[in-house]
Amino acid sequence: MNRGSSKGLKLFSTEDYWAIWLGMLVIILSVGFFWAGSTLKPWAVTPGTWSDLGQLTADIGEHFSAFVSIFLGFGLVFAISMSIMGRNLREFLLGYTILFLGSLGIFYLAGWSVVKRMDLGAPLLALLVGLIIGNVKAAPEWFKTSLRTEYYIKTGIVLLGATLPLTLIAEAGPVAFLQATIVSVVTWLTIYLAATRIFQLDPRFGAVLGTGGAVCGVSGSIAVGGAVKADKDHIAIGIAVVSIWAIVMIFVLAILTKWMIPEGGEAITQWYHISPGEAGAWVGTSEYADAAGFAVVAELASDHGDAPIHAFTLMKVIGRDIWIGIWAFVLSIVSVTFWEKKSQAGEAPQGRVGISVIWERFPKFVLGFFAASVIMSLIAANPPVDYLGKAPVSGTFKTKAQKHEYDADFSSFQVPAAVAGRFAYDAEAGVISFKGEMSLEALNQLTANADVEQEWALKNLHLASDWFQSQLSALVITPIKKLRSWAFVLCFLCIGLSTRFKELATFGLKPFWAFSIGVLVNVPLGYILTTKVFVEYWRALQ
Repeated sequence: MNRGSSKGLKLFSTEDYWAIWLGMLVIILSVGFFWAGSTLKPWAVTPGTWSDLGQLTADIGEHFSAFVSIFLGFGLVFAISMSIMGRNLREFLLGYTILFLGSLGIFYLAGWSVVKRMDLGAPLLALLVGLIIGNVKAAPEWFKTSLRTEYYIKTGIVLLGATLPLTLIAEAGPVAFLQATIVSVVTWLTIYLAATRIFQLDPRFGAVLGTGGAVCGVSGSIAVGGAVKADKDHIAIGIAVVSIWAIVMIFVLAILTKWMIPEGGEAITQWYHISPGEAGAWVGTSEYADAAGFAVVAELASDHGDAPIHAFTLMKVIGRDIWIGIWAFVLSIVSVTFWEKKSQAGEAPQGRVGISVIWERFPKFVLGFFAASVIMSLIAANPPVDYLGKAPVSGTFKTKAQKHEYDADFSSFQVPAAVAGRFAYDAEAGVISFKGEMSLEALNQLTANADVEQEWALKNLHLASDWFQSQLSALVITPIKKLRSWAFVLCFLCIGLSTRFKELATFGLKPFWAFSIGVLVNVPLGYILTTKVFVEYWRALQ
């Protein structure tokens, strides 16, 4: 066989490459549907929330065909790849069916209102359920063929790249990105050094813990854990520690920020006072999960307007989360160059590792992550020049932090001169529109003389005017996120089913204390950067 054909076959011989092909197939389908004037959303779904049996059965009935499509779509690619890689196809398909049904059940359990109030996301719940089942009865040998933990996690990470286009850096702005950079680097180094120098944990374990605290909690731990080829126990413990501290910080930050923001919009007079914008930025700096952070700023927004939400979004959802790809790429090179060699040799590495060796060990799916990010970045950077955002005058304003039904009347609304050429009201259609993307300044101009109902309608128009958020994100990226969630839940169910409690117990409380040291540095650092160094920026945010 010649070298060319050998290289060609190699592109289909490992889970790394198959994760890229599956991830790219999902991205191509999602973008293709969008360009054809449609969306993959109806077919790329996860179970909804429910509180009684009627809501549960209704949701199953509504999404049943979509669940079957996801099962068959993932299953087809998994089956083809397993067959090419020489795995037992019959054993895999039987095990995959059980895993998929188990994941579906876990999604519904996570969507139950009782569990939702505990802030237990589906990936963490999958890990807990898997641990309980796996430690009660070990998985039979035939079932282990379907426990493709790395395959599922790598597929999820490639899809993660498509949800983090590089254009988010420009959207965050220089101040938010600079603060996010300082926080990310300092927090990561603190946790990593505490884990490896004080508690003598494996460097790859330290990297997983450090990224969980420095970037995006669970997603960061997953991405870097795969990139540095960390043990499954490292990733499982990492997300458990992150989840514990995320819940703790909900209460800590909510209590502190509520006390520190002056009531009723009063002036800042006391040394401990902070503005709503500063509060949101601090939460974005020192919270370890997006959902947990939104829970805090949504509470603040009910009393102090949208500034906490805007600041949190810039700081955490955009500023810090974009670092996932950077850490994954850098640490994957560090891992293959130093950590893996040290682990194999049992001593400090000697000599240099050649480029060919680095490439051989390098986790190829990380390239898929970046390719996905670049593809989505190119699309996001070229919005339609004549885009017109539209919103109904009567409808529902809904974001991750807020939901409000409104019924506005714009028949006598006075349009500010500064935006008169861009804002329009169509009474017959019951729609308001805005040419181009509406800035926060333009939104403030429009809402200055608006009544309460008009304000909600204008907020909805503000969202609709952003082509990236209202079109690309809603119709292309959201379906990808849903399918990414399936990959992550499959992964963590596998981790739980194949992990023994005694294996986790060998680490004791060392990971928790290493992460806690990072918290002790991160929280005051976030406060100082937000309220002292960049205070003018965050205080001016509306």
